[in-house]
Amino acid sequence: MENQRYMQEGLDVKRILLLLCKKIWMPAAAAAAGALLFGGVYLLIHVFSASEREFESVSKLYLNFNCDPQDFNELTYNGYTWNDLMATDPILDVTMEALPEGTERDMVIAATKAEILSDIRLLTITITTNEAERTAQIMEATQKSLVHLGETDRLFDSIEVYSTVEPRQIVWDNRTVNAAVTGAVVGLAVSLLLLAFYYVMDDSVYVARDVEKRYGIPVLGMFASGRDGQEKESYGREFAANYAYLCRNAVTVAVAALDAAADALDAAREMEAAAGKGSAPERGRELHGAERMPEAVQTAAAGGNGLPQLCVAGSVEEGEEVYRKIRETDGVILTVRFGGGNGKRLERTLGNLEKQDCGILGIVIIKAEEKFLRRYYFGKKGAVYGITDVSVNR
Repeated sequence: MENQRYMQEGLDVKRILLLLCKKIWMPAAAAAAGALLFGGVYLLIHVFSASEREFESVSKLYLNFNCDPQDFNELTYNGYTWNDLMATDPILDVTMEALPEGTERDMVIAATKAEILSDIRLLTITITTNEAERTAQIMEATQKSLVHLGETDRLFDSIEVYSTVEPRQIVWDNRTVNAAVTGAVVGLAVSLLLLAFYYVMDDSVYVARDVEKRYGIPVLGMFASGRDGQEKESYGREFAANYAYLCRNAVTVAVAALDAAADALDAAREMEAAAGKGSAPERGRELHGAERMPEAVQTAAAGGNGLPQLCVAGSVEEGEEVYRKIRETDGVILTVRFGGGNGKRLERTLGNLEKQDCGILGIVIIKAEEKFLRRYYFGKKGAVYGITDVSVNR
């Protein structure tokens, strides 16, 4: 049921995008890191760990077969076998005789590549070694052995050398930029996906919708630091209106903190100021009955300004004593920190308050980011539901 409720909550795309904007540096950093990583690895493999420079020589030889063209496909020397035939004794022995003494057979085999690219009568020989002179020597010796094969093998009339390209150094195809671009794209995509996944799974409270849609508890307002006096007055009126109406039947209201005990006192002071009631109750004063209330509470309870009096109960994490204080009031207003990763703790706390017969009048979101709230609700005008722009001690 719980998972189903979260699925039905829907995806607040605007909230996610605004939160992503706050961490836009992370995708940029991930893209830069990806570019450096991919580019660095490519350079490491192709430059620092590369073998010595290599030289390549290519020769074309024409094969004059001693048969009719229609019989070419039945020949032993076809396009699929030449590379293997070059390492056999009839060809390789003659090649080795033409090379300087001490030349290794395995090195010659590894350096030689024979292939039929199109016409079965045109053989392409490629010799690759790490020395230009050695490459030329092996190519010359290979050509001699193939010409000799054409003279001795009854399947040929002859084998002729058509062309030879002198040894040339193989130039490295530098694709470092391509590797860096690929790394940047991968880093950017992965970081955006991870950030989006994080914020989709984030159970923090950012706006009133997060509380009201998930838990069905009204949000009286939000406290955020602000600079605009006109907005401050407007937000204060909105909070005061919500507070006066939602708590209209209460005489005393407890203020309890979800995250830290100090939050309850700070929020109570801000709520008093926004509602125009004067001084808030001081932290640590216990609520056992009217005779134990602070003087300001007694005056308000007696009908001084028609609004309920706030009493600080502390943090809900303090346990049984806090629940007792709340039960001695007409209900509790719970403070929840903006973006505090506290959704599951809020869910647990609401359950405990219900079990303890503590009436929940509403929630106040504290330490909110005014810039975020302005953009989320009404852009730069900032006419935000239930926000009071007075500073909260941080």
